[in-house]
Amino acid sequence: MDVFLRIDINIMAMVLLGLVSLNAYKRLDRQDLLNKVFLIVSLIIIVQLFFETATCIINKRPEQWLIPISVFLHICLFTVAPILTYYWYFFIKHLVGSDEATVKKSNIILLIPVIVSIVLTLLSPIYNFSFYIDSLNVYHRGPFFNINAAITYLYIIYGFILIVKNRRKIVKQEFVPLCIFSALPMIGGLVQTLFYGTLLMWSGTAYSLVIVYIFLQQRMVHLDALTGVWSRGSFDYYISQRLKQKNNDKFGVIYFDIDRLKNINDSYGHVEGDLAIKTSIAIIKNVIRKNDIIVRMGGDEFLIILDFESNADLEKTINRINASFSEHNKNSGKGYKLECSFGADIFNSDYSSIEQFLRHVDNLMYENKRDKILALV
Repeated sequence: MDVFLRIDINIMAMVLLGLVSLNAYKRLDRQDLLNKVFLIVSLIIIVQLFFETATCIINKRPEQWLIPISVFLHICLFTVAPILTYYWYFFIKHLVGSDEATVKKSNIILLIPVIVSIVLTLLSPIYNFSFYIDSLNVYHRGPFFNINAAITYLYIIYGFILIVKNRRKIVKQEFVPLCIFSALPMIGGLVQTLFYGTLLMWSGTAYSLVIVYIFLQQRMVHLDALTGVWSRGSFDYYISQRLKQKNNDKFGVIYFDIDRLKNINDSYGHVEGDLAIKTSIAIIKNVIRKNDIIVRMGGDEFLIILDFESNADLEKTINRINASFSEHNKNSGKGYKLECSFGADIFNSDYSSIEQFLRHVDNLMYENKRDKILALV
């Protein structure tokens, strides 16, 4: 009975998270980065809960053949934990990072603690570093247990700091679940570390993921249903918060629409027109950086927010997008070509409002469209 009272919270967490994950797999867009991370992390947490539950069940049992199984299960627990939290940090870094070179460099440096933790774990069956199982099949924490725990929590804490520090880059509907997922495991892990015998870190993480799923469902309302990019409402909230939080903030905007979409709709039908929009956005997503934001302003008009401070960088991005469209058109096999018209500029304090700036880049886009039409005459 004592064992059951210890593991009942894990069993409930496994069942609940398993059902939620199955539902999420069917309902969420698995191509979306945040949804993909949610599903991967959920699977890993379920496995961790299983391992932790199994170790509690066989702990102190006298059968000698259970000792190597207990050792193996604890190696899995200690090895996966820092990998999981590093993966979470890695995701957050890519979500908010703007400099890919810096991201890669810092990722390599911050991977060192994970390697240290894994080495300590793998050597524990010989030197009792992180844990050891005595001759009576009883689990004990090793002298370096706190090092493993600190490394595991390091990435959660660092990820949480990155979320708060870069909150202006994260839409409101993503900010809340990210904070919840970071906060609850930190609290549960701290309690589990301080009070030996409690099982709260992984169960707490599981329950936090259930809460996150609720927000992910709500988040679907704030994304464009056809393309998965931000809706106009999400953009309005984001830009108002960004302009409040940072004076003299400069960023680039590329305003674009899809050329001759009406002709595609008239000639091939609206289903093909919707496919043309989705394909265009997919092409552009493959060109821009992960932290750049695409917003559907309405119809076939979109904008991209980029953390650039020079028009030269915007021009390079547009050139890469045009090159990708050209490559797509060569191999699409469609009876029409996909092309876009662009207007781009850097927002700065010279503009009295974001509305004035958007009208400006919108006009630049129509100038580009008009120039292309005149070139064909």
